[in-house]
Amino acid sequence: MVPVPDHGISVTYRVVADSNTVEARALDICVEQTVEVTESLWRDPRIADRVVGRVESIEDAGDGVFAVRIHYPGAVVGVELTQVLNAVYGNVSMKTGIRVMAVEPSPGLAAAFPGPGFGISGLRARLGIERRPLVVSALKPIGRSVGDLAGFAADMVRGGVDIIKDDHGIGNQAVCPFHERVEACVEAMAAAGAPSGRRSLYFPTVTGPVDEVLDRALFAKAAGAGGLLISPLVTGLDQVRLLVGETGLPVMAHPALAGAFFASPDHGMAPSALLGTLMRLAGSDLVIFPTWGGRFPFTREQCLSLDRSLKSDLHGLRRSMPVPAGGLSLEQIPSQLKVYGDDVAFLVGSALYEQSPDLAANAAFFLSLVQ
Repeated sequence: MVPVPDHGISVTYRVVADSNTVEARALDICVEQTVEVTESLWRDPRIADRVVGRVESIEDAGDGVFAVRIHYPGAVVGVELTQVLNAVYGNVSMKTGIRVMAVEPSPGLAAAFPGPGFGISGLRARLGIERRPLVVSALKPIGRSVGDLAGFAADMVRGGVDIIKDDHGIGNQAVCPFHERVEACVEAMAAAGAPSGRRSLYFPTVTGPVDEVLDRALFAKAAGAGGLLISPLVTGLDQVRLLVGETGLPVMAHPALAGAFFASPDHGMAPSALLGTLMRLAGSDLVIFPTWGGRFPFTREQCLSLDRSLKSDLHGLRRSMPVPAGGLSLEQIPSQLKVYGDDVAFLVGSALYEQSPDLAANAAFFLSLVQ
């Protein structure tokens, strides 16, 4: 008989407790995240052995904190991303002193998801860039006209920016309608790149009402967009999987709303778990996150842990490209390059516009920093 693959998942939680209460807290997580019933109802062996989460280890991290690793069986997790999220941090997200630190899908569960459609190697092939870091910028600010943004996109292509994305807040506002903007930017970028043969990809944002996201993505593909930008925590993480499967375009994930998970060390999810493993499992080819030294309170250690979660082996899923951003200045690029290595896409927004009045020259200078 061929063995059935395990579709389970192991989650490591940071749990605030003491030596007298940690085992009870760990058991409470196991029950709450699976059967969520009283003990008399789940002690039936048919339930307890097949469904209830199992504590794999408890390690004392000091100062009243424990690392609790729990395995949820495939009978609970299934092979749907929505249920994966529910099992990882559904009900216990409403309890205090419990934070998701690491998410480890089993080989069987990872195999049930396609993961990134392109990943780092596929993006490089699409752009024709073998080794160096990618350079990314954004069309901004919100309030600019379609013509303004298309002009900015053309200048960036002339300067050598690899990926040009919409600012994530530019959606389908009256000042810059989605369909008109996409067509104008694609056309402007093609014209700007034609003389040199330069390949630059345009990623319009398709974040929107749940029943319009796919339609916008398919329109963008038909218009000639090179990829898609979405804020998965706004639309729902499973939208990434849908876009990957239905469009065949690279998908870039924006971290809007993610800060709600990061504010407290005793609650939420670690960036490496949410923006790293889960975004990659959903299929994100590129993941934007605030790098240290910018305008958001991310530490160097958090960024490196996130970088590892996007690039390390995950049962054969393609590696996702980290996109450090969040107030990144051009002056910071050389020092951050030494830390992230070549497999990185630096996203510089406002600083690119402010460098000088010549946006194309600014883009060329940005590119020179990574060549």
